[in-house]
Amino acid sequence: MLKQHLRYFFAATAFLLAMTGTASAVEYKTIEPSASKLSFTYSQMNVNMDGHFKQLNASQFSFDPAVPEQARVVIEIPIADIDAGYGEANEELKKTEWLDTSAYPVAKFESVKVQALGDNRYQVDGKMDIKGNAREVSIPFTFTEKDGKGIFDGEFTFKRADFKVGEGMWGDFGIVANDIRIKFNVVAGQ
Repeated sequence: MLKQHLRYFFAATAFLLAMTGTASAVEYKTIEPSASKLSFTYSQMNVNMDGHFKQLNASQFSFDPAVPEQARVVIEIPIADIDAGYGEANEELKKTEWLDTSAYPVAKFESVKVQALGDNRYQVDGKMDIKGNAREVSIPFTFTEKDGKGIFDGEFTFKRADFKVGEGMWGDFGIVANDIRIKFNVVAGQ
């Protein structure tokens, strides 16, 4: 009889602990643009250069670490505010051959699927659209919680030619390499 009561007690305790864990899960619903960073690295004439975007906006954002497969994100980046490391490059990138910011003022990423990989590692698959060219990308990231905030860190590489960034004479990868490395640190609130 005591064995049976202990079994019920442990089962009830396990159930309550599981419910408590589920109840304490937090859904992050907004990003904090001023605390978030989106930077990039590229190679120009075999010299690594760093740049960043001054703004990062999310028209949709929801992430609950308890159910990551239900996450949804739509990130929009005003690309006219790009900082490629020096003024001349910033002006050049606005031109038609590069980002054509007058016709395509926003780059966009929209998630399709998020999956947990274990140890606070995840992968988001979705469509990235730059200059009217959409391509599927997979982006690995880590997620941590600190001081009531959700912190998403990750990096990935894409080929600029896939998005027609750097056309004409700029299609020569000996001047500006084809690989663009993106690094992000996104801070989200509830």
